[in-house]
Amino acid sequence: MRRIAIIGAGGFAREVRWLLSEIAADPKQQCEPFEVAGFLVSDRGKLGSRDSEVLGEIDWLDANHIDALAIGIGTPPARLRVAEELKCRFPNMEWPAIVHPSVRFDAETCKLEEGVILCAGVIATVNVVFGAFSMVDLSCTIGHEARIGAGSALYRAANISGGVQIGKGVLVGTGAQVLQYLTIGENATIGAGAVVNKDVEPMTTVAGIPAKPIVRNA
Repeated sequence: MRRIAIIGAGGFAREVRWLLSEIAADPKQQCEPFEVAGFLVSDRGKLGSRDSEVLGEIDWLDANHIDALAIGIGTPPARLRVAEELKCRFPNMEWPAIVHPSVRFDAETCKLEEGVILCAGVIATVNVVFGAFSMVDLSCTIGHEARIGAGSALYRAANISGGVQIGKGVLVGTGAQVLQYLTIGENATIGAGAVVNKDVEPMTTVAGIPAKPIVRNA
């Protein structure tokens, strides 16, 4: 069995581990599943009481054989930074798309790039593109022709309507809704429970019903 290590040690890293165990236990799984070796972090000195035990820091990979990596970090800037750093350092490492068995989407028309994570209960329809290292959390729904930008994170129960274009590094908060054919600019943040009915400029945080800009991201 191939071995995979998870980057991160917090709650979402533990959810990724569970996700991989669900995939391994699925009798319909057609690909060889991964065995989870454990968690890795960039700095053990920053671990807190809510973090899991780790194998070590990233240097652990230099002396131990791992076939693949997954990012167990939920925030878009960190996902993108870690992906860029590790892809440069380990150019031959595999970054599989990790998809819970309960996820539903049209496999013929949807595209999953490397490092994508789709958690339990996600439903997409047709012609959806999941950019590299994007993450879609529990019970999100995504409509036709939507695009989820690289490194973006959709938190639990977010609803992305058809034709929505989400840029790189976007965070969509829990329970937020983005109405059809809108564009969400790079590094924007959509607050939890917001209803977005207009395009969102890059580097902007919006919140409320309807969603309105509240801050310009640094």
